[in-house]
Amino acid sequence: MKIKNSILVLLNTITFIAMLVVNYASNAHILADATVADVAHKYDTLFAPADYAFIIWAVIFLLCTGFVIYGWVLLKNDPKQYIQRTGIWFIISNVANALWVICWVHELLALCVVLIFVLLFTLIQLTLNLRLELDDEPVRTIFFVWWPIAVYLGWIIAASVACVASYLVSSNWHGLGVTPATWTIIMIIVALLIYIFLNQKRNMRESAGVGIWTCIAIAVRHWESDTGIASTAIAASIILFALTGWHAYKNRVYIPVNKIKRGEW
Repeated sequence: MKIKNSILVLLNTITFIAMLVVNYASNAHILADATVADVAHKYDTLFAPADYAFIIWAVIFLLCTGFVIYGWVLLKNDPKQYIQRTGIWFIISNVANALWVICWVHELLALCVVLIFVLLFTLIQLTLNLRLELDDEPVRTIFFVWWPIAVYLGWIIAASVACVASYLVSSNWHGLGVTPATWTIIMIIVALLIYIFLNQKRNMRESAGVGIWTCIAIAVRHWESDTGIASTAIAASIILFALTGWHAYKNRVYIPVNKIKRGEW
């Protein structure tokens, strides 16, 4: 039995606000003595980007705010059934995000790994259910449905790798005889392949853009300390930039600025 649209939108709103409150509380030392950044530095990994990269959370929260507000707008008219197709997955993503923050500041890293993969799964499910970037949709759908999920997914892909790496550091894992730098280079390459897939097969240039942002931030962090990691990260960002730019050029008729010019708001 389908859940009523009004209930879904209300739960989307409540859980999203609750998630924002938890994130604020974690950085205000309300949840624990340590912040998310403190724990990240304690269990530091070579895959972690420079600190400035985490500014992207402000972008994600802003985009998701638009996603939530747009849900209320769709209550009046939702011909594509975006609310029903979103279902409970955005709600679960908010709960998983909030619980991850709570577990992280209390250094329950094993649970954090489980929760971040739950979050990753919900974003993948939203990508599939909402048919992100597969159809020719108006700009309002691109701005308020596609971009919030695409950018969020792009960041959580990298965050999942970093979370697992932090857990392994906390467990004193020795890397099966492979050096941490080599593992980091391998992870960068794996992440690169995932971003390329999203860009080429799902048209998710926004997710690939987050990959570029992350790779550059990894390179910045290791620029003077590890040329191997920095060079790999820079090469990955260049490859992604080239592929994303070429994809945008080939599909320029569908980019938002041209749609707006045609009045396809």
